[in-house]
Amino acid sequence: MSTVETPDISADEILALPTYNWDAADAGDEAPIFSYTVTKEAIAKYCEAVRNMNPLYLDEAAAKAGPYGRIVAPPTFALMAAPLRRNEAMHTKGFASPEEKGEYQTPYVKGELRWVRPIFPGDTVVSRVYLEAKVERRGKRFAQWKCEGMNNKGDALFDYTYVTSWPDGPGVANKKEASSEPDPIPEIAAADALPIVTKLESQENIDLFGVTTKVRARIGNSLHLDPDFARRSLFGKTANAGVATVAFCSEVMELGYGPQALMQPGGRIEFKATRPIFSGDEIVLRGKVSAREAGKHQIELWVHGTDGKLRGVGGGTVVVG
Repeated sequence: MSTVETPDISADEILALPTYNWDAADAGDEAPIFSYTVTKEAIAKYCEAVRNMNPLYLDEAAAKAGPYGRIVAPPTFALMAAPLRRNEAMHTKGFASPEEKGEYQTPYVKGELRWVRPIFPGDTVVSRVYLEAKVERRGKRFAQWKCEGMNNKGDALFDYTYVTSWPDGPGVANKKEASSEPDPIPEIAAADALPIVTKLESQENIDLFGVTTKVRARIGNSLHLDPDFARRSLFGKTANAGVATVAFCSEVMELGYGPQALMQPGGRIEFKATRPIFSGDEIVLRGKVSAREAGKHQIELWVHGTDGKLRGVGGGTVVVG
């Protein structure tokens, strides 16, 4: 399969473009095809960024004795190898994103990642990104982006959807919290419980994730990395990336079943954010088996802060047997 690299675009050219707003967006708007070659070094850096040091991803000897007989990329490495290049879809149409123009943010709301097969060092991941749908629900607007990942022969590796909220304009800094009461911790029977994962976010960790996963040059403002822009955003300060929390959710399932239970046809994970995760937040991820079916288990996930407030919910499917 042939690939087309997106041409570089300067900051001045970005500022001269009109803003890609709701009315400018059309389902089918697409970025140029992009390719990325996977290396052991890139996998190791990703593992450091998400703080998942499973030896199957890092240690030759352990990986040789593992399910694949060699080092494999973590399941959510797919999100780094095939980044959501929505800005490039906007550039192709002659627009710049609201973030690039420094106007307002369109943050992550939810996403779902589905696998066909694992990713190994030496693989070339070719990705197609496009706007799949515009959705209006209960007075709110959402853009649903789609990324399809394949190898350089055109064979499918994975695909994911990524939904962002789309406000009409600049958000209100320091959005008021609806309630200060903690959210209930789910009751999970011991037989259904998955391993608990705890992560402490810091600006250093948020920065490391942002820098590590930036496999395409980006121009503009970041809700995660730029404090000045973030202060003018809906959240009022920098927050972690939604896809970082997806990786944390995946780790719960990986610890319970092994990565091979995800990275095959039928394996999937989804995460919906309900509150942002800020620097200094410690989050606790809990999961349970909600249904046992022939050849697969359905999983439910919860992400709470140590303040008891829910940060998001998720789920997925693991292939067993």
